[in-house]
Parts: sequence; C-alpha cells; structure tokens
Amino acid sequence: MPQQTEFDLILVGQGLAGTALGWTLLQRGYRVLLIDRCEPTTSSQIAAGLITPITGMRLVVSWRLDEFLPFATEFYRRIEQETDASFFELKPMLRLFSSEQEQEQYRQRSQTHFPELISVPQPLADESAFEMSRGGFEMTQGGQLDVPTYLSLSRTHFLKQDCFLEANIDPASDLVFESDCVILPRWKVATDRIIFCEGIHGQQNPWFKSVPFEGAKGEILTLKIPGLNERRVVHRGVWLAHWKEDLYRAGSTYDREHLDCEPTAAGREEICARLAEYLKLPFEVVDHRAAVRPVIRGRLPIMGLHPTEPRVGFFNGFASKGSLQTPWMADYFVNVLEGKQTMDKQLDLSRKLDLS
Repeated sequence: MPQQTEFDLILVGQGLAGTALGWTLLQRGYRVLLIDRCEPTTSSQIAAGLITPITGMRLVVSWRLDEFLPFATEFYRRIEQETDASFFELKPMLRLFSSEQEQEQYRQRSQTHFPELISVPQPLADESAFEMSRGGFEMTQGGQLDVPTYLSLSRTHFLKQDCFLEANIDPASDLVFESDCVILPRWKVATDRIIFCEGIHGQQNPWFKSVPFEGAKGEILTLKIPGLNERRVVHRGVWLAHWKEDLYRAGSTYDREHLDCEPTAAGREEICARLAEYLKLPFEVVDHRAAVRPVIRGRLPIMGLHPTEPRVGFFNGFASKGSLQTPWMADYFVNVLEGKQTMDKQLDLSRKLDLS
C-alpha cells in the first residue's frame, strides 16, 4: 500500500456481520477496508447457516422473518452473481415433535400464528430413517447459507478490490485519533470511521467493555450417514443438516460456562444421544468443532457509534441468527450512518454502554 492509504470506513472482523456490512458499503460506493485476524475457528466459520422460520419449544416465528428473509435472499443472490458461485438455498425444514407439550403447542398456535409457514406432507419423512411417532410438520420458508463458502468467496472478492488486510488489531494501542481521521500507523492506513464487527472478541475491546456479552459456546459434529437421503434440515432437540454426499452436520450445544473453542466429549455425547432419539440409521462422527456465539443480553443485535468518540462504531451480537439478519441490518445501519433513518432504541449501542 502507498504512504497512508485513506478509507471512508475500516471494518474490523470479517465474519457474517463484517462481511454483510462490507458488501453493503462497497455497493454504495464507499472506500472500505476489512481487517480480519483470519482465525481458523470462529462462530461464523463453523455456523450451520440455518434460517429456521419457527423455533424453540414454544414454536415462535423467527423475529421479523417476513422482512429479513426476502431481503437476505436478494442480498445473497446478488453476491452469488458477483462471485459466480452458489452458496444460498431456500428449502423446507422438518420439525419432529419430541413431546406431548410440543404437540399441544402446535395445536394451539398452528392456525393462528403461522398457518402460511407450514405444511404437513404425507408421509412426513422416510419412516425407516426417522422416529416420527408423535408427528411433526414442515416449515415451507426455510433456508441455508453455506457460511464458509460465502465468507471465503467474499474475502477473495475483497482482496481483488484491494480492500482486505489480514491483521490483529489492538484497539487500545493501534488507533491514533487526529482531528480529521483515525490512523492505524502500523499499517499506514487512515479512515473517517472504524467499525468493530468482532463477534465474541468484542467483549475484550476497551471501547465496549460495558456491553453485556453473554457468550454461548456451541459444538457441531460432521457425520457420515450412509443410506440417508433426506435433504431438508430436520429439527428435534438437535438439528441435522445435509452437507454433501453422505455427510451431514448436527448440533448444537449451548454452554454459557466454558467459553472456549475446544470440542468436548460431553458436547459430542449430548449431540449423539439427542440425535439417536430420532435418527434410526447408524452414523459415524468424522469431525467435531466448537466456537463461541456473540450473544448480547437482550438477544438482539447491537449497533451504533460510540457516544464519546463517534469515529468508533460497533456492529455485533447476531448470535445464531447472523445468516438471516446481517444483510438487512447492514443496510439499516448504513442508512442510519447516512442520516436516512433513526436508530431503533432496541438496537442502539448507547443504551448498552455504561459511561459512568
């Protein structure tokens, strides 16, 4: 790079959040630099990329699905064209009931809360492969993003545009604030604003130390299941999603105590035991990975500029909903930065910071 290259914005972190924000800014004509430490294991790198319309024991429709899903679909299709690749698929998902309580929830809610999102095909699935004695239903508006492929292709695109840098930034020592810009002297770059999209690493960032992170470790298995031909994502306690050929992924655990990226025997056993409750076919574990989701108290993403230093920003907290939410949220955040929209109080960074 020449002596002190100047950018409109620098984004720190090229996971789901930073990647969506990077594409959005580039498509609007901004000079952008994405900086990432290129760790092999992150929550985005191991994410299953599931877009599940109806979730949880209480069968709740995913927050703002009717807005987020069409926007995400158009966003990913545009990037698929740009990168000449395919990594996003709209496909139905199968939910199998595990208890009488779930059956009752479905009876109470299916015709009032989400009738347009479900169907009940006959048979539900292959009875030789799945235990389906309590029944279930199909979610018609599911989707799946191949997250590693999307991130890798995006990085290649950013590199070709000369707007990607592999580096490990220390926000306490690497930023120099001048009257008209922020400088990163070690890399000879300057920017009007620097936005941190660091996932769980955001809890170590001194600018955002009072943001109430509640990280949750998740473990995911890759399984070899010969003879299984199910291409929908199947949910019952744990999900099972086809990957390629006879390989599937299954998960995930939710551990708030051990916030590291080390796979555990307990995590493996939990997933295998819960999967065996509904999968009749034998399976072999061929890979096992773990990472920490960037959950923020309140369970909604948080964004904004720092109230005492508005050249520093934050875009984080998408947890397990990043594939669905980041395209719309990136567009919304840029609109806020441009003064076209006001920040939703639920999402406002300033409400999560304790500046006392």
